[in-house]
Amino acid sequence: MEINEVAANQGGENRVVAMVHHIVRSLSTSENMTRDMLTMLSTFDNRLSAVSHQIPANPPGKSVDLETNLASADRIISCWESNSSKAMLFQSSPKETNDYLTAVDGLRPLMENLVVTHSSSAKLVRAQRLMEISMARLEKEFHRILSNNVKPTMELDDGNSSDGSSDDGSEDEDGSSSGRHGNQNLNANEICEIDMMPLDAVQDLRSIAKRMVAGGYGSECVRIYGMTRKSVIEGCLNRIGVDWLSASDVQKMEWEILDFKIKNWIRSVRIAVRILFASEKQLCNEIFAGLDHVRDSCFAEVIMRPTMKVLAFGESVTVSKKSSERLFRVLDMYETLSDLMPDIDAVYCQESCASVRTLASTIFVQLGDSALGIMVVFENAIKAENSKTSVPGGTIDPLTGYVMKYLSFLSDYKETLTNMMANTPIDGHDELGSQVSALSVRLGWTITNLQCNLDLKSNLYKDVALSNLFLMNNLHYIVKKVKGSKLLGLLGYGWLRKNQGEVRQYAENYERAAWMQALNCLSDERIHVNEGISSGVSQQALKDRLKGFNCAIEEVLKKHSGWMVPDVQLREELSISVAEKMIPAYRSFLGRLRKYSESGRHSQINIKYTAEDLEARLLDLFHGNSS
Repeated sequence: MEINEVAANQGGENRVVAMVHHIVRSLSTSENMTRDMLTMLSTFDNRLSAVSHQIPANPPGKSVDLETNLASADRIISCWESNSSKAMLFQSSPKETNDYLTAVDGLRPLMENLVVTHSSSAKLVRAQRLMEISMARLEKEFHRILSNNVKPTMELDDGNSSDGSSDDGSEDEDGSSSGRHGNQNLNANEICEIDMMPLDAVQDLRSIAKRMVAGGYGSECVRIYGMTRKSVIEGCLNRIGVDWLSASDVQKMEWEILDFKIKNWIRSVRIAVRILFASEKQLCNEIFAGLDHVRDSCFAEVIMRPTMKVLAFGESVTVSKKSSERLFRVLDMYETLSDLMPDIDAVYCQESCASVRTLASTIFVQLGDSALGIMVVFENAIKAENSKTSVPGGTIDPLTGYVMKYLSFLSDYKETLTNMMANTPIDGHDELGSQVSALSVRLGWTITNLQCNLDLKSNLYKDVALSNLFLMNNLHYIVKKVKGSKLLGLLGYGWLRKNQGEVRQYAENYERAAWMQALNCLSDERIHVNEGISSGVSQQALKDRLKGFNCAIEEVLKKHSGWMVPDVQLREELSISVAEKMIPAYRSFLGRLRKYSESGRHSQINIKYTAEDLEARLLDLFHGNSS
């Protein structure tokens, strides 16, 4: 039992001693700390005092090596002190630059050794002073290189300009590009990174940044880089036409000016995100390779404010006045941001840039809401239009022309609007069938509202024929615009057939109202007489009918002198239709008139219009002039 206790005590002692040996090894970089720890432990157990003798002494000559290394670093670094009259370090010979950087690289391990062996010596103070001098020099060099390389190696453009590159990025005689990423054809339809500065400058900046961060000067590095590059980026944005406008500026702007600004923004934001900002990110990646935190901080410092300003213009437009003419520009902006969103997510993928991604998404949604709001304004304007003046000649009403051109342009945004309205409830529209989108229904109701407005305006005409001519002209124009645009794909062939039938019905109503009185004069009704056992045609009745026809036709032709059918094909079809009804009846009437007049005593009848004359007059109708 005693033997087991002794063995157990010895095993515990061995474990304690082993633990202390581990502590000694862990603290071997600091001799003073190690001895302090052993002294403290020895007060609890004198068995540990023996371990203190196991601390290795400084190797012979170590102090001499430290002094030599410190003197060498002092000699190289001091001669490049910031107030030195010597030229810039990175403009000197490669050997001088390399010697300086090597001296800086050696300072940190030298200082670590001094902290262990001479923590309160003048040597450590001297080494710390050299570190400060070297960091000041590198800071100055870092700023100079950044300041001297502010122009990209290629001109910023979207590829549409013939002046798309500078001499630095042009092709050599052998066809190769002098840019380090090969032949760079700028294309703002996708991310297209360009060299924001020459390769040698990037390499110099990388070597400086690595040493500043290692020396504990990472924050100074971020500050200098951010300050210098931010002004460069803002200058580039100015050159590609970005306007720094406040929401108040946009609110006060005349539409013609704002329209120009929006078109310019659509071009500029593509260049900014896909070329300028993407290239600046590439530059950060190259300069701060392996320094992820500093890299992300520098990129955010440079790019956040300019990006926010570029995007803020879109936000200002969404809160500006909602009027119908602005819809297409807002949709253009919406499509632009929709196209850019994947690239924005890629360029601003860092957590430090999350606010940019959030702002872009918010503005994207706001633009969609603004577009839908403007559509409501447009629809309400159609309902509210209550002009009491009829258009001369029954031609196309200005509202019809405006609305259908508007809807025709709107149909070009079919995919965009369909996606935008994907979650909109659909109220049925019988003409369109069951398989329709919210956009189809909305456009169908808009045209229905227009037709209701036209029905009311047709009542302004006192002549029923002209009223039907007006409805025919306007509905034909609506149908033609639908057939000639993407509206047909939205409204469908069922809608088309129904409204084409209505156009024909209006034409028939017009013909009946305009020409029936004249046609009735040419019929055989009530021109026969009975005389005893014989019957025949009353010559006087024929003469009266001819007189009545001449009066009726003159009145109709006089009315038609100002009536119009602006569509050439419809005008020809309507003229032919009228002629096909009138001319055969008139020829037949003239034939009967000649037959019975020649057999009587009064063979001379004054015929004002030959069939050919009348046909020529009918085929020349609907031009809207008195000739």
